[in-house]
Amino acid sequence: MKNIVFFNLAVMPYHVPIFKELISKGYIIHVFWYAAAPKTSYRMPNLLNVNLYNRFSFTKKSDFIQFINRLSPELIVCSGWTDDLYNHTCAYYKLKNIPTIVISDTQWRGGKQWFNVFTSWFRHKKYFSYFFAAGILQYEYARKLGFNPHQILMNSLSADTTLFLTADIEQKKKLYPKKFLFVGRFAPEKALDILLEAWKRLEDKHGWILELVGEGALLNDALSIDGLIVKDFMSQKDLVLEAQNSGCFVLPSRFEQWSLAIHEFSSAGLPLLCSRNCGAIYHFLIDGYNGYSFDPNNIDSLVNALKQIINHSDEDLIKMSYRSREISKRINPEIVASTLISILKN
Repeated sequence: MKNIVFFNLAVMPYHVPIFKELISKGYIIHVFWYAAAPKTSYRMPNLLNVNLYNRFSFTKKSDFIQFINRLSPELIVCSGWTDDLYNHTCAYYKLKNIPTIVISDTQWRGGKQWFNVFTSWFRHKKYFSYFFAAGILQYEYARKLGFNPHQILMNSLSADTTLFLTADIEQKKKLYPKKFLFVGRFAPEKALDILLEAWKRLEDKHGWILELVGEGALLNDALSIDGLIVKDFMSQKDLVLEAQNSGCFVLPSRFEQWSLAIHEFSSAGLPLLCSRNCGAIYHFLIDGYNGYSFDPNNIDSLVNALKQIINHSDEDLIKMSYRSREISKRINPEIVASTLISILKN
C-alpha cells in the first residue's frame, strides 16, 4: 500500500468520497487536522485505511517531519497556506522531490492578494509543487502566483455525487414540489436577511414555500414569516430527501469562494437560484437553462429571480432539473482522486 498525507484544517463530508476513491486505488490516507470541524456539527465516520492525527500534537517542525518520515508519503496535499508548520513541512518535502499540492478555493480578487503575488516566489512557489484549483477563478489566482499551466490541476472539490444523484426527479412529474430550499449556516455572509426580505416582498407566491435548513441563530421575527419552514442541521442522506421534496435550491450568499452546496443540489437535480458572488456558479449554473443568478446586494434582483422560477410551468422545471443533473457530472470524486494521483504517474 502507498501513503498520501493530507494537511487539513477540518475534515468535511466532501473529503470522505475522495478518500474512498484513493483507498480503492491502493492508497492509505493520513490526515492531519485541527481536531474540530469549524462552524459545523459534522464529524467524519471511521474509515478503514484513513488515519486521523491532531495537528496540535506537534509544535516542533523537526518532530512533525520525523513523524511524517515514518509514513513514507508519496504525495502531500495541503489545504491552503495559512498554517506555517504545514507550509514549512511542504517546503522540506518539495526539496526532497516529494510532490506537494496546495488545494485552494480562493478567488482572485486583487487588493491585499497582491502581497501574495509579490512574495509567492519565496512562499507559495517554495512550498508547493502544484496548485489544485477548485475552478476558473482559482486558476486565475494560481497564474498570478506564478504557477505554470502544467503545475495547475483543476476541479479540486466535488460533492458526493454518488449520494446526491440518488434523488428521484421522475417522481416530481406527478406533482412538482413548490418549495425553495436553502441549506447552510444561518450566518450574515449567507445573506438570509436579503432572502427573507425578498420572500416577504413576493406578492403572489402561487403556493410556493421557503425552507431553511442549517444551524445558527435566526432573528425571532423571521420565524413568523408566512410560508417559511426552518429545520436544523441534518446529515447528507437526509438532505437528499429534502432535495427530492423540493423544487428549487436558492443560495443568496454575499460572497462564497466556491460553495460545494451548488454542486450537491445540482447533482440532486434541482433548478438553481444563486448569488453571482459564488464561485461555483461558473461551473454549474447557466442562466435561463438550469436556473438564474442574481445580485445578492439587490433585493429586487432576487425577487425577480424567485418570480422567474414561480412562473415556470412544471414541465419547464422538470427540464431544468435534468439539466442541472447533467451539468453536475462535470466533476465527481473519482475525477478529483484521479487528478491528484495523475502527477505520480507523470
